[in-house]
Amino acid sequence: MTMRKAWITLLALVGVTCNQAIITAPDGSTIQVFANPEFIAANGDTAVITAVLVEGTGQPVVDGTVVQFFTTLGRIDAQGKTNDGVARVNLVSDVNSGTANITAISGTLSESTTVDIGVGRPARIFMSANPTRIEVDTPQRRSRIVATVVDETGNPIRNVPVLFSLSSTGGSTSTETLASGGQPVFTDSNGQAVDFLQTSYPKNAPQKTVTVEATATNGVTSEPGVSVLIN
Repeated sequence: MTMRKAWITLLALVGVTCNQAIITAPDGSTIQVFANPEFIAANGDTAVITAVLVEGTGQPVVDGTVVQFFTTLGRIDAQGKTNDGVARVNLVSDVNSGTANITAISGTLSESTTVDIGVGRPARIFMSANPTRIEVDTPQRRSRIVATVVDETGNPIRNVPVLFSLSSTGGSTSTETLASGGQPVFTDSNGQAVDFLQTSYPKNAPQKTVTVEATATNGVTSEPGVSVLIN
């Protein structure tokens, strides 16, 4: 290898090494994490996550310091770089509901800060039944009950446990059951939880109305429920 080629190879290796160098916060630094806003709607809403990094001397870390971000819910940019000690990334919600725990880490720092972001809390439940009338002299003696759970902005929320319950006008509910058996039914990607109202009401008995209600685990209840006429 000639001397010229050797120098070109060396310079290329140095360039690769420099490009791969990652700046992280030095030991003794601290990280603070903030979210704005602290509540976002499900299914595509965004919060800005800010990490403030300060060295042990009280000065901001050098520009370009890499901060890694992690979340337990939604999607977040994998990393950001500081400017004047501040790194910002976006948290984007998905269709799931719950709390996003966000952690920011830089280098070997043993401390990380967690921020809770409320994502898609159940706000309303809408009910529907198909059919809305069950005729007891037909083989099909059940009705499909759907509870649709939405957040404050009307977005459907997935994976919310919903409890269905029965009440009756003009008679008891001793001859009616729910396929769920009182166990929670979880909403799908459309925010819908599905149960089935089944009846063994005798023929020629007076007609009655059975109402099915749904309640989410945070206490939000369908108001009103959905009514099914049985005769």
